[in-house]
Amino acid sequence: MTAGNEFGTLGVLAGTLGATSRVYHVGFVVPDLDEAMQTLGASLGVAFAQPMELPFTTLQTPQGPREVKLRLSYSTRPSHIELIASAPGSLWDFGSALRGHHVGVWAEDIRAEAARLEKLGMRKLWWHADERGDVASFSYHETPYGFYIELVDAAARRFYPDWFRAADPALAPKR
Repeated sequence: MTAGNEFGTLGVLAGTLGATSRVYHVGFVVPDLDEAMQTLGASLGVAFAQPMELPFTTLQTPQGPREVKLRLSYSTRPSHIELIASAPGSLWDFGSALRGHHVGVWAEDIRAEAARLEKLGMRKLWWHADERGDVASFSYHETPYGFYIELVDAAARRFYPDWFRAADPALAPKR
C-alpha cells in the first residue's frame, strides 16, 4: 500500500510506517506549549490541533496515585508530532534529561499489551486507571533506549479525526 493510498484508506490517523504499523505519533515535552506549537508549526509547515487538557488528573505510578494536569496538542497530519506542556515533578517534566520522550502505539487490548511490555522488562511508570485500578486509556513504559513507549487504547482513534479537522479543514471530509 502506498503512502497516498494508505492515507486515503486509513484517514488522518494513517501511519507513514505502513498499514500494519501501530505507531502513530512521536511525543515531545516542551516548556511552553503555545510557543512550541507556533514555532514548530511555522518551521515544519504543519498545523497543530487546538490544545486540550486531559479530562482526568489522577494517574497511577508504582509509588501510588499522583495528580498531574496534562495539556497537549498533535500535528494534524501523519507522521503525528505530539507536544506536551511541561508538568514539573512528573514524567512530563521538561527539566528531565529525556528529550526524545516517547513513541505512541495503538493497543487493541491495552491491559494485555501493558502486561506484555512488562514481561519484556519495560516497566509501567505512569498510567490512567479505571475504577478497578486496571490500565485504562494509556500507559507509559520505560525502555532501555532513552525514551518511553506510550500505549494508547485504540478506542481513542474515534476522537482524533474531528479534533484534527477542526485545526486543519483541508483534511478529507468525514466518511
